[in-house]
Order: sequence, then structure tokens, then C-alpha cells
Amino acid sequence: MSLRNKRSLWGPALLAGVMVLACAPSASAQYFGRNKVQYETFDWQVMSTPHYRIHFYPAEREHTVDAARQAERWNARLSRTFQHRLSEVKPIILYANHPDFQQTNVISGLIEVGTGGVTEPLRTRLIMPFTGVYADDDHVLGHEMVHVFQFDIASSGVGGGLGSMNRLPLWMI
Repeated sequence: MSLRNKRSLWGPALLAGVMVLACAPSASAQYFGRNKVQYETFDWQVMSTPHYRIHFYPAEREHTVDAARQAERWNARLSRTFQHRLSEVKPIILYANHPDFQQTNVISGLIEVGTGGVTEPLRTRLIMPFTGVYADDDHVLGHEMVHVFQFDIASSGVGGGLGSMNRLPLWMI
């Protein structure tokens, strides 16, 4: 094979190599080794309402009283809307702010900055931080409360045979 033919093979080979690397999926590291940083230890207390067990820390007692009132109002609205009463007292876990919320070990995985709240399907726990804006807190609480009702309805076996969480489409949740 002549030197000229060898040089003409390098161009297509190099181009093919670049194309393979460009088309390769990006590698993402597994969760192992990426721990949630926990800066603080919280002195948790519990406030009970007729339908909720609200976990909070003392610095947020005043906001928690407001959140308890909001939760009961949302419960009344959503009970009428869904024509369903919650099967048991549900837990709500409140954090003073978003950095505290991101430290939670109630749910696994890292919490993004834009996450306003989470409702855990298995135990139907609502977890959220206070934002400092009353209307925003009420909005997020109401949104997450809808999920509490959806999970409760799905696990109760009522609602058109939606008895299994595995059968609910993701868009509904």
C-alpha cells in the first residue's frame, strides 16, 4: 500500500472516531457518593389538627399555625371536590426555608432549587419549605394536598377501580 493510500485512510477513520464520540450518550455518575449535606440538627415538634400531624421546629411555630389553618381549609375544599375523606391523619413536614428543606432525609435523592414541595406516595407525606410569602405557601400547600388526596384515593380502592398506585398513569400524579 502506498504512502498516499495510507494517508487517505486517516481522514475517514478520524472522522468516524469523532462521530462515535459525538454520538455517545453523556455519562452520568450514579447516586453513590453524592450525599445530602446536613448542616443542622432540628428540634422537631408536632402540632395536630383533625386531619394532619404537622412536624415543624420551634422557630417556625407562628408560620406553622397559619399552615395548619391553610391545610384544614384545603382539606375541606378538596374533600368536597374529590368527594372523598382522607382515610387517616396524614403527616405534613414543614421546613423554615429552602436550604433546610434540601437537607431533608425524609425523601431520598437531591432536591433541586426550583422544587416547592414534595408528596411522598408510599406514606402520603407532604414535605415543603416556607417561602416567606403567604400566598406562595398556600399555593404550594394546596398543590401538594391534591397529591395527598390522589394517593389516598388510589390506595383506598375507590374511584373507579384505581386501587393500585402502579396502575395510575404518571400524568395523573
